[in-house]
Amino acid sequence: MKTCNRCNCIKPSADFYKKPTAKDGLFWWCKTCHRDYVKHDYHKKAESETYRANERIRINKYHADNPEKVAQWGNQYRAKNTAKLTAKAKAYALSREKRTPPWLTDDDFWLMEQAYDLAVLRTKLLGFQWHVDHIIPLHGRLVSGLHVPHNLQVLPASVNRSKSNWFDVT
Repeated sequence: MKTCNRCNCIKPSADFYKKPTAKDGLFWWCKTCHRDYVKHDYHKKAESETYRANERIRINKYHADNPEKVAQWGNQYRAKNTAKLTAKAKAYALSREKRTPPWLTDDDFWLMEQAYDLAVLRTKLLGFQWHVDHIIPLHGRLVSGLHVPHNLQVLPASVNRSKSNWFDVT
C-alpha cells in the first residue's frame, strides 16, 4: 500500500508505475493521476504554437546534424516493417479510390495527375521532397474530403507531415 502524493489516496502498489530510482521503486503518483497529468500537459503543449514551433526546430536541427542516423533508422524501420508499410500503402490507395467520386471527368483526372507530376518535378529541381496533400483530409477527425482536383495542393514534405490529417473547420 502506498499514498499517492497528488490525490492523497492510499492504493495498492500495483496502482503505481515502477520507478527504479525512487526509494520504494514506485512513482510518487498513482497511475490514474499520472495519466491525467500527462494528458493535460500534452494537450496544453500541443495547443501552444510556440511549443510546436520549437519542436519543429529541434527535430529539423537533429535531422540536419545527424543525416546518417536518420537514414539508418529509416532503413531499419522499412526492413523490419515491409509488410506493414505495404499494407498501409494499399489501404491508403483503396481509401483514395473510395473517396474519388464517379462524376469526375477525364480533365479532372488529368489535373490530378498534373499535381503529382508537379510534386515529382519540384523534388528533382529543388532537391527536397514535395508531396501532394489533400486540403480537406480524406479521413479527418471532424470532416472528410474527396479525392478531387480542387482538394489537392503541392506542399513541401515537411509542411505536409507537420499538418498530418488536420483541418481547421472554423
